[in-house]
This record gives sequence, C-alpha cells and structure tokens, in this order.
Amino acid sequence: MFQKSNHNTRQSVAPSRSSDSPASSGGNPAPAHGLSRIGGKTTLQGDISGDEDLLIEGRILGDVLFREHGVTVGAEGVVEGRMVARELTVKGRVDGTLIAAEKITLKAGAVVNGQLHSPGLVLEEGAAFHGNIDMEPEQEELRNAFETGAARVDSTVPASARLGAEPSPVAEADTSPADDRSAPVSGS
Repeated sequence: MFQKSNHNTRQSVAPSRSSDSPASSGGNPAPAHGLSRIGGKTTLQGDISGDEDLLIEGRILGDVLFREHGVTVGAEGVVEGRMVARELTVKGRVDGTLIAAEKITLKAGAVVNGQLHSPGLVLEEGAAFHGNIDMEPEQEELRNAFETGAARVDSTVPASARLGAEPSPVAEADTSPADDRSAPVSGS
C-alpha cells in the first residue's frame, strides 16, 4: 500500500531559540537539570521558587527565589520584587533588589531600578541602572539570602559569602580604629 521512498526522509528541525536561556550566556551547553519558562502572556502575582533555571518572558509581581540556579529576565520580561539566584541576567525590566551568589549581568536594553548585591557584576553598554550596588563578597545581604542557619552550607555559595566565613584582610583593615572614616576631623 505504502512504498518506501529512496529519497532522504530526514526532516530538518529548526534550532531552538536559546539566546534567552540562562545557560546560553557564554556558549555553555544547556543545563541538565531543566529550564522553567514564564511565557510572555503570563502574569504571576506572588512569590515563586524552584530547583532549575528560570526564564522570565512575562511579568512577575513578587519575589523570585532560585538560590541554586540561574534566572534570566528576557527582553520583554518584567519583575517587580526581590530576586535571589546563583546568577541573574536581565535583558528586560526589574524594579527591586537583585541578589546573586556569583554574578549579575545587565544586558543592553535592560532597565533596573533598585539594589544590586553580588560579588560579580557585568553592566553592558546600553543597560540602564538606577540604584545602589554592593559587591562586597562578605556582605550581610548575601549571607541572609543564601543561608537559613549556621548549620547549612550551600556548595553553590562562595565560601566568602557563608555565615561564619573568616573576614578578608580588607574587611579587617576597614574596621580598625586608625581607619575610622566616620571620626570627626579636627582643624588645627
């Protein structure tokens, strides 16, 4: 009834659009643990958390907590709230606090209003940022975001950001009385 054709029947498959994937930055292969996606026509109100990378193309009104994974806000994505992730990449708009254990990247076209807390920061030409930046690896904000107690040790958090980590020589120098910049200067 059906005859096999001698022609090559392989169909070409269109490549997936990986340019917005959290794992696609730097040419890294796709993560083995998966990728969640908030579509462009979706609005979520409330906090969201998960155990895989996240791509936000829609709108989230609430906190995004993906402490052990990467989160990307796509070019059309909007987040109004606190974001905590191993690595954060923003191409769209964020109003709130961004906290990353490793790095925050603001791509060209990104608009971010708020606070950035991470030991690493990439700010591409064409990105707009209004707010405060704290890149101190031993800051309290990082410790609070990635630790739930002194007994928990998360291997994805840099050792310098863990509770009980030894202060760096720079931090020790900043707390010495001879280096107290808040002391009044007397005029003689």
